Amino acid sequence: MSTELLLCVPGPWKDRSDFLRSVITLEPMGRYMFAGGVLADVAGKDHLAVDVASADPKMSEAFELAGQGQLEAPSLSNIETHQSVVYLHFPSDIQAERDRLIKFTALLQQLGGYAIKVESAGVAHDWDRWFSLLNGSLFDLYCASVVLVGGDDHYYSCGMHHFGLPECAVPTSVDVGEAADLMNRFNFWQIDQRPTLGSGHTFSLSEDEPAWRLTLESDKRFESEDPFFNPHGVWVLNPV
Repeated sequence: MSTELLLCVPGPWKDRSDFLRSVITLEPMGRYMFAGGVLADVAGKDHLAVDVASADPKMSEAFELAGQGQLEAPSLSNIETHQSVVYLHFPSDIQAERDRLIKFTALLQQLGGYAIKVESAGVAHDWDRWFSLLNGSLFDLYCASVVLVGGDDHYYSCGMHHFGLPECAVPTSVDVGEAADLMNRFNFWQIDQRPTLGSGHTFSLSEDEPAWRLTLESDKRFESEDPFFNPHGVWVLNPV
């Protein structure tokens, strides 16, 4: 079962040895080390599992799709030229990991990484937007790590497992703008208020708004080892 917050950073490193060289020669020298698939903050006595993979010819396209129009052209152009990809493995709790995320991704930016994609949600960011979101409000943290996606029968979110909560799904018969607003507000209500919910309960954006009946289903969209899989399930919202 996938329980990770997985990040993807394409960059200019020719291979694993070149990435190692970039890490150990970064000033102040000796602050960071990389060995045996572990990136270590020596001074901070902290470490992180990291993989270095070969370049992927579809990487730029993947970032463009995951960026949803937010990625700048220079970033996409740089990604086109990437020579390898670094994957960073964090525990899934993004609120608890926020400071470590900032530290280690800032390091990857210093080392020449071109942009960042939350591989366990499918959303990509330029560095400026990424750090702005991580240093912002709780809703910004949600925007950094959760994305809304359209399917055949439902719109659904992906990434709520980073908050230890189920995803949300709304039928595609609902207007897309209304569905997006509903899902974002329901998801953030879950994160901010941590309500006790059960199948059969109802939810409404306000007293004057339509009610939605909740049904908790297991996440059948992905296999349990898929980074997108949510072990907490999916709240399906249907009109009352």
